[in-house]
Amino acid sequence: MNNSSRNYRRPSPQKRAETPARTKRQILVTDYDPIIFICVFILLLIGIVMVLSSSYYSALRDPKVSSMFFYFRKQFFAACLGFVAMIVMAMIDYHLLGPVIPFFYAIANGLLVYARLYGEPVNGAYRWVNLGISFQPSEFAKAMVVLMLAYFLAGGKDRTKSLSGLLGSAAIVALPCFLVFWGNNLSTALIIVAIGFSMLFVSRSRVKLLLGSAFGGAGALFMYLQFFSGSFRGGRLEAWKDPWKFPTDIGFQTIQSLYAVASGGLFGLGLGQSRQKLKYMPEPQNDFIFAVICEELGFFGAAVVLLLFGILIWRSVKVALNAADLLGSLIATGIVAQIGVQVIINVSVVTNTLPNTGIPLPFISFGGTSLAFLMAMMGVLLNVSKFNRIK
Repeated sequence: MNNSSRNYRRPSPQKRAETPARTKRQILVTDYDPIIFICVFILLLIGIVMVLSSSYYSALRDPKVSSMFFYFRKQFFAACLGFVAMIVMAMIDYHLLGPVIPFFYAIANGLLVYARLYGEPVNGAYRWVNLGISFQPSEFAKAMVVLMLAYFLAGGKDRTKSLSGLLGSAAIVALPCFLVFWGNNLSTALIIVAIGFSMLFVSRSRVKLLLGSAFGGAGALFMYLQFFSGSFRGGRLEAWKDPWKFPTDIGFQTIQSLYAVASGGLFGLGLGQSRQKLKYMPEPQNDFIFAVICEELGFFGAAVVLLLFGILIWRSVKVALNAADLLGSLIATGIVAQIGVQVIINVSVVTNTLPNTGIPLPFISFGGTSLAFLMAMMGVLLNVSKFNRIK
C-alpha cells in the first residue's frame, strides 16, 4: 500500500453533512442590478413622452377617438401596470416558477389558436384577442417560450447535449411559431425563432446541428419570401430595394420615415415639432416611432436612446454570464435576445436597412400588451440578477 493510500481518511459523517451546505454557499445572493432598473425606467419615460408627442395629431384626426390624449392614456396605464408587474416578478424567486410554466405555455398557445379562428384581422394578420379587453397573445407567447424552453433545458443533464433534448426544444419553439405564422404574423414568428436559437446556442445544444438548421431555415425563408409569399410580402421586398418606385403605395411609409430621419439633423426640430407625423406617416406612434425620435430629438436624441438599449443589453448579458445556474442564464439570454433582436429590426426598418415589418421598439412603441409583458419579463431578469455564481 502506498503512502497516499495510508494517509487517506474517510470523511466523517459531520464533514459529509457539511458538503451540501458548502456547495450551496457557492451562490451569492445580492441586490437587484440597479443599472438594468434605471435603463428600463428611463426608456419607459421616454416611451410615454414620445407616444404623446407622436400620437396626438393622429388621435385628433381619428373620428373614433374622443381625445388627443387617447393613445397617451392607454400607454400610461400599460406602463403603470407593467411597472407593478416588474416589481412583483422581481420579488418572486425564478426557481419557483417551474411548476406553473407549462400551464401558462398551454394557455398562450390556446389563445393563439383562438386569435386565428375568432379574432378580427388587422392589416391581414390575426394578432388580437378580445376577452373583455383586447390584447395580443403573441406577446404572451414570446414570454412563455423563454420560460418554457429555459425550464425544459435546465430540467435534465442530457437535454442540452442529446438529440432528444434538441428535438424537444425545437417542439417548444415550433408550436407557437407555427400558430403565430398561421395567423399571418411572420415578423413575430421570426422573433420567436431568434429567441429559441439564442437560448439553444448558449446552452451548447449540439451546435453543429443547430447551425446547420439555422442556415437551412434562413435559406427556406428566403425562398418563401422570394417565390411563395404572395404579392404583399413580395411587394415589401421590392419596396425595400427601391421605395421610390412605389411612392404612394407600399413604399410610402418607408419614404416618410426616411424624410423624418433626415429632417432631424444633429439636434432635431424640437419635442412635438415633427412634421412627418402630421398626416404623412401612418400611425407614427407604433412601429415607426423611432423616426419621430430622430426628427424631433435629432441624431443625439436617437443616439441616447440607442445607448440606453446598448447599456441594458450589456448588463443583461452580464447577468446571463454570472447567473447562479443554467436556468437563470437561459432566462436572461432569452430576454436579452428578444430585446436586442427587436431593437435591431425596428431601427433597421425605420432606416430601410431591412424590409418593412411590424416589430415594435421595446418600451417605447405604443402597445399595451407588448409593454406589460416585456416589463414583467424584466422583473424576472431582475430576479435572476440577484443570484450570482461565485467564481
